[in-house]
Amino acid sequence: MTPTRLAVLWTVTVLAACSFPAAEITPPEFLPLAADKWVHAGMFLVFGVLWMQAVPNRAWAVLAAGVAFGIGTELWQGLLPIGRFPDPLDAAADVVGLAIGVPLGGWIARHAEGNG
Repeated sequence: MTPTRLAVLWTVTVLAACSFPAAEITPPEFLPLAADKWVHAGMFLVFGVLWMQAVPNRAWAVLAAGVAFGIGTELWQGLLPIGRFPDPLDAAADVVGLAIGVPLGGWIARHAEGNG
């Protein structure tokens, strides 16, 4: 699978995960309080890594698109009748994940170029 297809698939998966009704979501027991913040950060860390593989050297674009997507998913949850509501702290966790994932993805992409 190409890096772009994998990044698109992950993006669709994140949107689907954010569309589940609140009653169907059970955070993993091994995570501390505010487990959903860890999940958000993790999802967007992977988002940043995968999109940096798809479009290397476009870190600012990936970061901007990721922030917009994170805010958009929160607004999306507020529109759906699924018992979930927009949470600015979820969006903040998304940005934390992106802040780690984008440079990590850039490093991986540069490292892979050197070995390829």
